[in-house]
Amino acid sequence: MAQKIAAKKGKTIKKQTKKTYRSFASLDTIFYILLVILVFYPPFFRGMYFEKEMFPTIALTSAVFIIWAISKIVQKEPIISTTLDYAALSLVGAYIISSFFAVNIRASIGEVLRYFDYLFIYFIVSRTVRDNKKIFILLNALVLSSFVVAVVGLGSSVNLIHYNGSWVGGRINSTFQYPNTTASFLMAFFLVNLTLISYTDNKYLKAIYGMTAYTQFYAYVFTLSRGAWLMLPFLGIILMLLMPRGKRIEPFMYFVGVVIASALPIVKFNSAVASGAALNLIKWYLIGVFASLIVTYAISFIVSVVNKINVKVGIAIAAVIGIFVLVAGYIVFTTQVPLTLKHDVEESDSIKSVTRFVSAEPDRVYVLKYDVVAKNPSNKDWAYGIIINSRNENDQSTKITEFYDKDNFIGEKTIEFSTLKDTKRLAITFVNNFQNTSVTFTKAQIYPKNAPYEAQNIMLKYKYLPEDIASRVQDISLSTQSSSQRMQFYKDGLKIFKDYPIFGAGGGAWASLYFKYQSYLYWTTQTHNYFMQVLLDTGIIGAIAIIFLLVSLFRSMHRVYKGYMEDKDRILIAAIITAIISLYAHAAMDFDLSLSAVSIALWALIGVINSLDILKVKVKNKKIYLNYLAIVVAFVVMFMSTSMSVALSYAVKGDNFLRQQNFILAEQNYEKAVSYDPWNAKYRMTYGQILTALGDQLKDAVRLQKAMFEEEKAVQLEPFNSQLNAQLGAFYLAHGQIDLGLKYVLKAVEVQPLRPENYQQLADAYNKVGMYYLNNGDKEKAKEFLQKAVDVQKMFDKANSKSLEPKPMTEMTKQIIEESQKTLQEIH
Repeated sequence: MAQKIAAKKGKTIKKQTKKTYRSFASLDTIFYILLVILVFYPPFFRGMYFEKEMFPTIALTSAVFIIWAISKIVQKEPIISTTLDYAALSLVGAYIISSFFAVNIRASIGEVLRYFDYLFIYFIVSRTVRDNKKIFILLNALVLSSFVVAVVGLGSSVNLIHYNGSWVGGRINSTFQYPNTTASFLMAFFLVNLTLISYTDNKYLKAIYGMTAYTQFYAYVFTLSRGAWLMLPFLGIILMLLMPRGKRIEPFMYFVGVVIASALPIVKFNSAVASGAALNLIKWYLIGVFASLIVTYAISFIVSVVNKINVKVGIAIAAVIGIFVLVAGYIVFTTQVPLTLKHDVEESDSIKSVTRFVSAEPDRVYVLKYDVVAKNPSNKDWAYGIIINSRNENDQSTKITEFYDKDNFIGEKTIEFSTLKDTKRLAITFVNNFQNTSVTFTKAQIYPKNAPYEAQNIMLKYKYLPEDIASRVQDISLSTQSSSQRMQFYKDGLKIFKDYPIFGAGGGAWASLYFKYQSYLYWTTQTHNYFMQVLLDTGIIGAIAIIFLLVSLFRSMHRVYKGYMEDKDRILIAAIITAIISLYAHAAMDFDLSLSAVSIALWALIGVINSLDILKVKVKNKKIYLNYLAIVVAFVVMFMSTSMSVALSYAVKGDNFLRQQNFILAEQNYEKAVSYDPWNAKYRMTYGQILTALGDQLKDAVRLQKAMFEEEKAVQLEPFNSQLNAQLGAFYLAHGQIDLGLKYVLKAVEVQPLRPENYQQLADAYNKVGMYYLNNGDKEKAKEFLQKAVDVQKMFDKANSKSLEPKPMTEMTKQIIEESQKTLQEIH
């Protein structure tokens, strides 16, 4: 009897265990779906670069993580166990530590919250995505996300899709609102897409992947990102090497198919955009879609047949295709046709130009020789012009000479000129401007006057490349403006690092400090190098953490790659590793990872590697208590991100009331904004200025006292913000505290010494104080401050002499100095 009862209890326990397992499995499925959504949508909200979109996403991710972590406690499964886990935590820890030394505490807190968001995604992926099916779905979500990014970019070029900042300056920015980041994101998941074509056995699905790959590539090309263009071949080789044997040639063959399918749409893109006809672009896009479906299906059929016959035959076919691609590439990049620039009789005057770059030696006499056909039947000012500019090692442009020809002419002409002492290369611009004029250049070359045998042929017009692509190809060089600027950013960044070496200057270090350290006046809130950014933010501590992370990641990728020998596994692993390398590599020369959407995708991929590694490596760590700590941290992150999001909404309302001149309601909303986000210096300064306006208007001393507190607090929170210092100085000056006022106006110059307008503010402040004392009969004080106004000239000249690109003093500053000098003479 007892045995029967025990047997029944055993069956009951088994049923309950199965039921519990099914419940957990269902719960994991729900979390997996939420995870896929969290990874999929961020690119569509301006790449999650701005706080308006970022904070709600962090709050949402934190909420999902909290519930997920609680479920892991119930399952008695630790969420922190591997070396890679601790490496990821160390990077977040470095940002937390750096916050105690931050020059901008608010920016530092924001960066910490961002990294916790990435960390939560990473942990959920690491313990949720555990089989090929889930990996396959996650990669498809990322590919689909990049496909939508590509469609938005293409559609916005002809106003078919309206997304602010998606098409600017003839380049696709798409939802990221920045072309290079768009290129990086599209490139990474274009490569993933090529592997998915190889992964699936369904030829119809392969064809669909081919269509999405074509769309990605089409948009990627017209981001006109030279860095991404240069990286793609190397990343393609890495992908092929990582693919399993028998599959290595497939990504290349499918890539060739994509190029073939996109050839005509790429050639026709400019004319479609120029015409503004959306239907024209749609027509050529659909032709490419149809071609990509057919070509991908055909290649998949050929690959399957070849693989059944002989691998060597497949290699031979790939070699033949490779030779064909090289020959085709050579033809595309070397075949030129005459360059024609013209305006029809009905066409209004406008600048039409083409610029070509050639290398040149400094301080040498050169000759530009060209064959030309010029027509000017209406006797306009000129038929064509040629402008030659020198570019130095910083790619700064200086005009050497310009030539304009009015006459109708057919034949050969030459222009002789001398390069400058700092010339590194030349930019030669061919121009046509006037109605009913035209010019055709059939040949052009440049050579040193005393060495004609060193002649360089100038590629006037590529036969098979659209001009915007051709001009970017021509300008690929380490001495281009963008490249040289980046090099200067890095040099200036190292100056910051020398002053904040151990713990860094906290998140947002570059944006807060670069004006003080810059070698010439430029405007960028990003270092354009992720690793430099981490170094400046977190110092040597962060550098150690990022090295720890990358070494741990490399070891995990190596174990995973060696541990999964099946072709199906290896294909997905190859896709993930290549995408990780792609995103990190491009981030080394741009600020892609400052857009949270890209970082979320990257950390999701790292999480997949960790998940596969956990399955292979027996983890003995069972520290469930760390789950509790993670939940507490997630609650704090959720609370802070929600609070800052609410503060932003109040600030927006306050700005709206300010525009309506409703200071009372603006005051109420900004008071709430400051209470929800007390570290935000800009909120405090705006709140202080509102209080000042009301205090002055209503003669309210309490409001004025509070205004002074808020504005002082704003400068304490961001001491290196020139604008905030100037605003605090203006407050003090307006309310009789002259010494304090001048102190902060002077500080505004010290923290941003290369901006000419800052010297105008300082000179104006000294002048007005001097005139105040003069009007009150204190001539000695008046002379003291008027002399300081005059001495602003010396301050400006001293700062400007250190700039690599000196700027002229503003006319208003000159006028103030002259007036101060004149008044001084009259006093004497």
